[in-house]
Amino acid sequence: MRIQTVIAELGAGGAEAVALTIAAGAASAGDDVLLASTPGYRVERLRASGVDHLALRLAGRNPVDLARSVGRLRAVPAPDVVHTHNPKATLVARAAFGRDVPLVATLHGVPRSERRAAARILRWAADRVVVVAPHLADQLVAAGFPAGRVEVVPNAVEPLPPYDRRRARDELGLPADAVVGLCLARMVEQKRHDLLLDAWARLGARTRPAHLLLAGDGPTRPRIAARVARPDGHAPVHLLGERSDVARLVAASDFLVLPTDWEGLPVSVLEAMAAGLPVIGSRVGGLAELHDAVRLVDPGSAPALVEALTDVVGSSAVRAELAARGRALTATRFGADAMVARYRAIYAELAGTPGRLLTTTGGAR
Repeated sequence: MRIQTVIAELGAGGAEAVALTIAAGAASAGDDVLLASTPGYRVERLRASGVDHLALRLAGRNPVDLARSVGRLRAVPAPDVVHTHNPKATLVARAAFGRDVPLVATLHGVPRSERRAAARILRWAADRVVVVAPHLADQLVAAGFPAGRVEVVPNAVEPLPPYDRRRARDELGLPADAVVGLCLARMVEQKRHDLLLDAWARLGARTRPAHLLLAGDGPTRPRIAARVARPDGHAPVHLLGERSDVARLVAASDFLVLPTDWEGLPVSVLEAMAAGLPVIGSRVGGLAELHDAVRLVDPGSAPALVEALTDVVGSSAVRAELAARGRALTATRFGADAMVARYRAIYAELAGTPGRLLTTTGGAR
């Protein structure tokens, strides 16, 4: 089967990691896969997995770049099925391939303010929509998308490559005996780095010496950097910028924290859990569905976050219990093989049915 994947970019985000895993898995199973995106550091790994890459300019919303991307896709031999990630890539791909090729779109999550627009785009452009967590299906249907054309395929992760903990800490300049927290997220309002820094500054003498790593980049970084630069005598915070060395960061850390306002099903959390790293996260979206495998806190609550940080930083037993639960959950529910197999089954269902909008059981709608 010839599969064309389209995603805005191939950088550090979770959607990008999922797109690469699916494309590589399909190629390994014998499919002919071409992935089109704005280039990023994952392109090298993509090509190493046997998937070709077509460079587009989809990272922004410049109309000229989008039109040129449509033109480049039109020059590609017609695939059997197109797989897109999120509404912008879906719109571009449908404009490029018309109605002659079936299209499945994965929705990883959009802000509340964009849900109705996303539903309208996907209703017009996609034959099938996959969402990465059940709450996203409810949101999409409530925004006007037909329930018969949406299904849930949870995100999944490949195990991170092993990395020596002592070496990782030496390379990052971290003390061997410190408790180290990691926030691995784009620096945007949604992720609430401001709340995390407020809570981190309130950690008291009850906690051991601790360090916080902030890995990511984005529009709120200047504000975060200014806050981190202020001397306040509290536990150190390290601003690392956008990183591609997730395995090193996870190996150096004792827990992951994500105090986000909303989420789909974050890949950073699944990767941390699979690696045995305990997680503190907001009780929102797909995070809320992870139940007791994650230490959940009310979104937007600094006191709740302080309490969770104090417990996790201060107790190796708490960290060990969360780590064990996380490992067990990812092993049973979030393996990459099952995710790739379901997507390949969807491709097979859609292939050979151009010009139709299909229900999840394959019937016309």
